[in-house]
Amino acid sequence: MASIDGAYYFLTVLAPIRDTAKGGTINQQTAPMIQLRDYLAKMPTAMQTPASTASGKNSPFARSDMTHFARLSVVSQLGFNGTEAADPVLSSIGIAEPSVRHDDLKNHYLLFAAEFDAPSGSRERDRAVYLRDLWDRMEPELRNIFGHCVGFDEVETAADFITYIKRCEIDTTMPFNMYWDRPPELPTLNQTGLLIRVAGAAIAAGGGVWALLRLLIEAPQWLAITLAVFAAVIAAVWALAAILKHAGDRPFPRSPDGSLPDILKAMHIQQELSDFACQAQHATPDTLHRVFGDFLKEVKPSEPFPRQPPGQVYASDNAKMGPDQ
Repeated sequence: MASIDGAYYFLTVLAPIRDTAKGGTINQQTAPMIQLRDYLAKMPTAMQTPASTASGKNSPFARSDMTHFARLSVVSQLGFNGTEAADPVLSSIGIAEPSVRHDDLKNHYLLFAAEFDAPSGSRERDRAVYLRDLWDRMEPELRNIFGHCVGFDEVETAADFITYIKRCEIDTTMPFNMYWDRPPELPTLNQTGLLIRVAGAAIAAGGGVWALLRLLIEAPQWLAITLAVFAAVIAAVWALAAILKHAGDRPFPRSPDGSLPDILKAMHIQQELSDFACQAQHATPDTLHRVFGDFLKEVKPSEPFPRQPPGQVYASDNAKMGPDQ
């Protein structure tokens, strides 16, 4: 479940890029990797800086109200992580040495990483809902991007796109939960229940081995007891490890007010409150009470709208998003 945590899906996709352009040879057309790099370089980013905001162009991913973050990049080679240290004990006796290993890629790859809302907690369902939403909102851009990748020629529909992405997906092993501002309340293991389950596994294994040896093959008592104790210990350790791993694999609970619409609403209130605080610095108490009431009526903190438009960090007054947008 590493790809889903805290009601977010952390999607990581590596799609191999074609070696030759469609209908040509490697010497006849610009390499797909170069074409893809050029397209990605010209594709609008989110309006996250004053300069990108002034351009008036927003990322196509902003058309989805599920995308928290999205990144596209061409990966040609892997980074070198340095020398791998040898086991210190084996190294001290001279039978192991630090090693230097370079991992090389056979293809150029398109990296597509996205974090989006996963309210159901089902990997299949949430991934399909998001990818279908993307296909409906930015099919032309997706074709321009993934059209340079191996196997995308067979993609005709949203269902095909979902299948294609699923084939190229790799598990995300280290997701980053960014909206928890305090430790979440996680369920704890019941010690009594834990002991009962571990003891049950030990008794079942030990008893099974003893019965097998004594009743079926009539092994000596000392041998049956010894092997039964050994099996019980192994079963207890295995059961404890399995229970702890299962508990550790459970995803974080959903962070409160952590969906993208909630985040956009919070950003809207933050900006409006900052402007209000600056403008009300010298207001008298009566005036401050009155204008703050007007502020609450305009911002509507408990309602979903108005809020920040997706893909915009700095929103002007005329860029606020209403319920009809």
